[in-house]
Amino acid sequence: MSILNKRPSLVISFPVALIFYAIFAALLFFPVKQNLSQIQYLLPFAAVIGASGVFILCRRWVLSIFASLAGGAVYGFGTYACSLFCYHPFAALVYSLLPWTLIPAVFFYRWTSLDRINTNIISGLLVFLSVLFILSAYRFASMKYFYPIPVQTHLTPKALIGVIDPIGVKQDIFAPGFYHVTMAGMVMGIGLLIKTRRFATILLFIIAAVAAFYKPILNVPPVVWTSIPVLICSIVIAAGLETIILAGEGDGKWLLGTILILLLLSVADVFLSHHSSVIPLTAALYGVGITAVVSIYFIAEAGKAWHLLRMFILYSAIFLDIFISTRHNLDTIF
Repeated sequence: MSILNKRPSLVISFPVALIFYAIFAALLFFPVKQNLSQIQYLLPFAAVIGASGVFILCRRWVLSIFASLAGGAVYGFGTYACSLFCYHPFAALVYSLLPWTLIPAVFFYRWTSLDRINTNIISGLLVFLSVLFILSAYRFASMKYFYPIPVQTHLTPKALIGVIDPIGVKQDIFAPGFYHVTMAGMVMGIGLLIKTRRFATILLFIIAAVAAFYKPILNVPPVVWTSIPVLICSIVIAAGLETIILAGEGDGKWLLGTILILLLLSVADVFLSHHSSVIPLTAALYGVGITAVVSIYFIAEAGKAWHLLRMFILYSAIFLDIFISTRHNLDTIF
């Protein structure tokens, strides 16, 4: 527990994350580099920038560097990010810079001596920097008669299938998928979000999600607003993964609930993808996630900590899933 309770300084952890994401991006994009145009060489850099930004945000709430790395990887290399790779790299760059615009809001409390109420108010106002950034970026592009994504593009109900079937959907429909094993973190993270009463975060999620289905605002394609819920979910996943690692004997029902939901998602995925050739792959990846959480459940029920073993089981499954799924999606795109 003493190791897990220590939060490494960003001065140390951020360079490690940057190197990790750079290697990750190189391994993913190198096999398809011959199919990239010159300007598309910006895409792996965008993925690294976005993942690194979310990693920094995760460090506000998540002690584990591995959980934070997973949260960043979900954002930078997830199904929604891959959809952006189908369009002009400008869209991917705006997406990658979005987490950085939230750093003032997330870390303002460290830079002020104001009381808690005023600090929370200012932090809440600073969240709007992300909204202004998106509006400004796409407004600037439209003034140059440049539209990296068609203005009328909005999120569709069909795209939501990507939450269940992240590698079976079409890559250009902006499916907000989070891959298979990480859904375990999503389940636990949502429970934490509700239990800690993060109502402002939930409200921001809902507003951005509704805007993604609405009509263009100041020439911003509605689907672009999906990036905010994806960002929130990436941090929620990181927090949930850390919770799974720290689960004790009294948390068995949460772990069993997570296992049940992964089983249901796996079954739903098979039915949704019955015409797809990726059924064996998706079933295997969901199976890896279920096996990992079941293993941690038995460790917790036995009253054993064994955190290093838990971390090895869960995070090896997580990064294997992200790597295999992203490689599949990139092969489909390029």
